[in-house]
Amino acid sequence: MTTTTGGPEPFGASPWPAIGLRVLDAGAGRVGVVLLLRDAAGKVYTEGAGRPARALLRPEGRREPRWWAEVGDLRSAP
Repeated sequence: MTTTTGGPEPFGASPWPAIGLRVLDAGAGRVGVVLLLRDAAGKVYTEGAGRPARALLRPEGRREPRWWAEVGDLRSAP
């Protein structure tokens, strides 16, 4: 079963969240693209992270600042 909190994933499933994925940050009410992932210990990943806690997002189509979002607040963007 795939979860949005970094739980177990079925074989062949893409990691959640993934770099380059378009997501909705429900906490901020904004859509962005995942640039980096950071785990609870603060280690930054430019590729998949085992259990990411936060994601650095780039706003989509606007010149606004990037922001860190909690992975638990991220949803797949429509």
